[in-house]
Amino acid sequence: MFEQHPYNKKFSIAHWEKTKDDNLYFECFKNSSRQFKKEIYDIYFGTTFENDDVTYGNTMGVNASKGQYKNLLKIQEKYNIPISLTFNEMNRPFKLLKEKNIKEFISFIKKYYDDGVRSCTISHTHLMRTGALQSAFPDMNWKNTVNHRIASTQSFIDYTKLGYNTIQLDRDFNRNLAELKRVKLEADRLNVRTCLLISEMCMPECPFKTEHDCWQSGKELKEEGYWGVVNFTCNRWRTSTSLLGGTRNPQKKETNDYRIVSPRTGTDIVIHSKKDWNEFAGAVDIFKMSGRLSNPLPDVNKKYIYALEMANKPFTNLFVVDSFKTIYENNLTPLHLWFAMTTVLKDYPVITNINKIKEGIKNHFWNKKEAILLSKVLKNCKNQCYKCHKCDDLFETKKVDSILEF
Repeated sequence: MFEQHPYNKKFSIAHWEKTKDDNLYFECFKNSSRQFKKEIYDIYFGTTFENDDVTYGNTMGVNASKGQYKNLLKIQEKYNIPISLTFNEMNRPFKLLKEKNIKEFISFIKKYYDDGVRSCTISHTHLMRTGALQSAFPDMNWKNTVNHRIASTQSFIDYTKLGYNTIQLDRDFNRNLAELKRVKLEADRLNVRTCLLISEMCMPECPFKTEHDCWQSGKELKEEGYWGVVNFTCNRWRTSTSLLGGTRNPQKKETNDYRIVSPRTGTDIVIHSKKDWNEFAGAVDIFKMSGRLSNPLPDVNKKYIYALEMANKPFTNLFVVDSFKTIYENNLTPLHLWFAMTTVLKDYPVITNINKIKEGIKNHFWNKKEAILLSKVLKNCKNQCYKCHKCDDLFETKKVDSILEF
């Protein structure tokens, strides 16, 4: 059993691979608060292995540059925060199982290993089954990928038997706390860590996800662009005026909170209070944040923060804190709206006074009685929207069996 904490060493965060500035991520991380750094479990980054036979990389189709990698090593050494190599591409080449290619792949990983990298995501389950990687690097922390979509206790156990010692769980567990608790019991028994992706705005049980994950890293989409070609997929319901908007009901104008989004549009975790957070934090070792495609504007205050936007328009009323500890200990409900780790433009007006933040958010939509009740339901709703419609009722949207109908 691993020591549990509600926020310290609790977050696995993404490196910004899309930005062209080799130093921006490092500068933002360096300038972040000491407490923020205490809360980071690891930082994951992408790379690609390539030889005459095989190309194997990561789903996002971007990699850390040499300069960015050097800065990640600095973070690991200076702040004792592990950096985590990522091979999560879902086009998993069969030829990688050839003895010659396994040896070359091991030599490729060894370069990182010799630099002190001790954490690695591998999507290639047949490669893990050979045991070659575990034999070559016995003290590596091997992670599966969230794209394996592990959504049950049995599936969790099966993947531990492949040799993974950190199991990254499917985002469906954000709506299945009871099963998550069962997984935690087995994880403690097997001495394996669990990691849960809590924010990505991906459709529940998305029928496009497998193809999305296979295509996004390929050469075709680098030329065509995923969203430009398939504009009838995720981006359609993410921007649907019937589900999204600055108000819950634009006609009634019952709230002027910004980003009031129906939970039906994704499987992001919905946690109202400190008490609710403790339930999830006790049932999972690590919370994972997405963000490898983040590309902040160059004119930012170089510092990682948590921010919550209010009012009809973005940034007209921006509440900012410098650590999750501040959010947690002050019970700045609703907690789940703070989960975006971000930066803010230089000299942009922000509110950091805790009393003013509390006053500003007390009437937030998610702090209303009916919304709090919905957040309790969402803990274990299992995304069975077709027979529930509680989100549709509260958000006054059309009752549909699937958001694909929008």
